[in-house]
Amino acid sequence: MSRVSRLTPSAYDIGIVGAGPAGATLARLLADRFRVLLLDSGRLKCCGGILAPESQKMLAQLGLALPKFVLVDPQPFAVTILDVDNGYSRKYYRQYVNIDRSAFDQWLLSLVPTSVDLRRETVYRFSESHGDELTVHFTEKNAQRTERVRCVIGADGANSVVRREFFSQHPVPQSYLAIQDWFDPDAVRIESDIDFWHSYVGVFDREFTDFYCWTIPKNGLLIVGGAFPPGADIRVRFEEFKKKFERNGLILGNGVRREADRIFRPVSLSSVCVGNERVLLVGEAAGLISPSSAEGISTALASAVALSEALSSENSVRKYRRKLRGLIWSLFRKNIKSPAMFSPWLRSWITKSGLLSLE
Repeated sequence: MSRVSRLTPSAYDIGIVGAGPAGATLARLLADRFRVLLLDSGRLKCCGGILAPESQKMLAQLGLALPKFVLVDPQPFAVTILDVDNGYSRKYYRQYVNIDRSAFDQWLLSLVPTSVDLRRETVYRFSESHGDELTVHFTEKNAQRTERVRCVIGADGANSVVRREFFSQHPVPQSYLAIQDWFDPDAVRIESDIDFWHSYVGVFDREFTDFYCWTIPKNGLLIVGGAFPPGADIRVRFEEFKKKFERNGLILGNGVRREADRIFRPVSLSSVCVGNERVLLVGEAAGLISPSSAEGISTALASAVALSEALSSENSVRKYRRKLRGLIWSLFRKNIKSPAMFSPWLRSWITKSGLLSLE
């Protein structure tokens, strides 16, 4: 059911497209100062569902504590790096939190006040402006709707309709297709020293991708996925990648379901786009996502906080850019360290040294 606030037919102050961590958090932070329309497409994010320390820190800064229903078993305190290129594996201590990503998103959405006009399972597009307003057309449960907003904010991820509509000339971050299969225990046989049922495993194999792949256990199921450069044969490559796992002791049968979605990798910070006075972008839609790990929850929350503070004053775009400087500098540093992660030669040297490993 949609939650419709008691608003007059006049324009909304803010129209937020996308109700993931960035959109939901921004709507919550703006609700007491603006009339907000929040459009939720209902799409599930394809990702491993691991909360990195940066995300945990952002939740702490927002004064939020994870509810129990968001957590899943097991909760590994280490990540195993499987370097297929060099034939090594190492285990490293990491403070990750294993979550149900769908439950996490719904929890953040449940925190949005009822004063926000939330429209669920929508498909949207935009048309010409009327004076100081933009018109948003969307389909809600097969019904055609039209609303007017003074400012549009794209929080709709790498497939951002808002970014394509208003900033098509701006450089786009490097794109990958994240694809993952879920397996139940009957479809998995392990003949390896790696305990795939109790470990988060990061896989590096340049035969299939210059990014990385993963396996993650969740409540008795095992996720096997990766981020692959786009191409017509991507699903074939994914099947070959899973087949190659047999050489590393993970034999997979038929999965119970498959998820796929586009993700950004901002290897050039010139591809980061924050928008203009009337149309702004947050989170992955703006290109704010880690180029080394594809971690995007912390950047989604941080950019939502920055924009919520910037919109309270004049020159909001300039202030928003200024507040993002620290975040963009962090992405720049991660770009610098990426060669050590994704160059087989450098990674081999680090892996063989055992530097910071638990072994």
